[in-house]
Amino acid sequence: MRRPGAVLLAAAFALVSRAGAAQTMTPSPAPAAPSPAPAAPSAADAAAPDDAEVAASRKAVQDLEAQVIELRRIIEEMDRSRASVDDLRRRIDELEGRLAENDRRDQALAMGGGREATLFKFRDDGFTLRSPNGRFVMTPHLRLQTVYEGDLASRGAMDPAAPDQSGFTVRHAELIVEGSIWTRMLAYRLQLDAAESPALNDAFVQIGPPRRFGVRIGQFKVPYGLQRRTYSGELEFVDVSAPTAAFSLDRDVGLMLIGRPLAGRLAYELAILNGAGPGRPNDNIDLAYAAHVAAAPFGPLPPGEGDLEWHPRPRAQLGVSGYYNLVPTDVRARTGDPTANLDQDNDGRTDNVAVWQGGIELKALWRGAALQAEYFARYEKPGGMYASRSFQGGYAQASYFIIRGRLQLAARIGRTDEPRYGATATERLLLGTRVAEQAAALNAYLRGHRVKVQVDYTHLHAEDEATGRDAGSAPSVHRVRAAVQVGF
Repeated sequence: MRRPGAVLLAAAFALVSRAGAAQTMTPSPAPAAPSPAPAAPSAADAAAPDDAEVAASRKAVQDLEAQVIELRRIIEEMDRSRASVDDLRRRIDELEGRLAENDRRDQALAMGGGREATLFKFRDDGFTLRSPNGRFVMTPHLRLQTVYEGDLASRGAMDPAAPDQSGFTVRHAELIVEGSIWTRMLAYRLQLDAAESPALNDAFVQIGPPRRFGVRIGQFKVPYGLQRRTYSGELEFVDVSAPTAAFSLDRDVGLMLIGRPLAGRLAYELAILNGAGPGRPNDNIDLAYAAHVAAAPFGPLPPGEGDLEWHPRPRAQLGVSGYYNLVPTDVRARTGDPTANLDQDNDGRTDNVAVWQGGIELKALWRGAALQAEYFARYEKPGGMYASRSFQGGYAQASYFIIRGRLQLAARIGRTDEPRYGATATERLLLGTRVAEQAAALNAYLRGHRVKVQVDYTHLHAEDEATGRDAGSAPSVHRVRAAVQVGF
């Protein structure tokens, strides 16, 4: 097959040949009729048209030569481009061959070459253990967090001395094991923390396609709120805000439906729980119910706090949470009357208090900046002769990476009522029933959340909501914490 460049070059040479032939030809003059007309022209007059034609022919030849040179340059560039494309194609073929060889090696290792062998897959954030047939997958995680905390507290009316304190603690010593058994649609998670009591945090099995839909059975976080549902190792501050702590719902045992439709732009969690807390059987005949629904129209957001991934386009999420439970009455602790009637309806069972909690959350990320805020509300209805009670609180938190992915500044403000369910009147006077919070943090991410150093400052002021008086103990606290976290 002839190349287009060769055809163009042949055509150019043909044009040059024709121009050369035209240059050598001279027109034959027609015979003149005999006439007594004027005399024949001179030799100079006859040579003038020949010179003009020769000049025109030379000009045409020069133009054609310039075109041939340009065509030759274009053809050479085409040859060089074709060589580059051929070289690129050859390299791609080599890379594809290497990838195929790696896949064959991984498959051979996974199958053990006919032997009973296991496969360790090491990654930047840890490793995965896989059985020879690939039906058992286990990924372990480890996290250690040591915290120094120093508190300068003002002396309250019930304090014999200023309750200042300082010291080191091991806040977390976690071991997490997660993976799948037999199929990816049967996943599991076990989370233990030796620094907490009880040590068992998560222990559940999840059935369903990963990241799309699932049924979770076991012990897990109650689907309520934003910050409480965030893994503690991915917080911007050493601990959650005061409002989150006041309205926090602990882990519980039950069943939960999880869904992530619309490519994760919509997320929901619907749970039926014992309502008694982690590791405990139900303390009455009634069950608790919780739900969390969030919409992220610009795409799903990462699970942790802050914009560590530096999203080039804005991401935002709006969510709502709800919770309902019937809990045994705390009338004796609240009133201080050990003889208070616990069975006002005379059905032979301890009366329950109906508890409703609701929450609204907002989270937004863009180019290293992050903003999140939550509002909480709680309503308790004891029934009978006792009045209903309501509480509310909220916080706002903002952060920015002054060095991309490395150094972060964060600030938080909050104000909240303290429900303190089951607390005595003396404990309420001592600790206060309303808390205001202002905080700032500086975080250094050495290897993302896996290796980071956090330093934060928090000012807390506690008072009695009814009287406006300061709490009986440490009404004002200036707290400094420094934490080092490592894990994989």
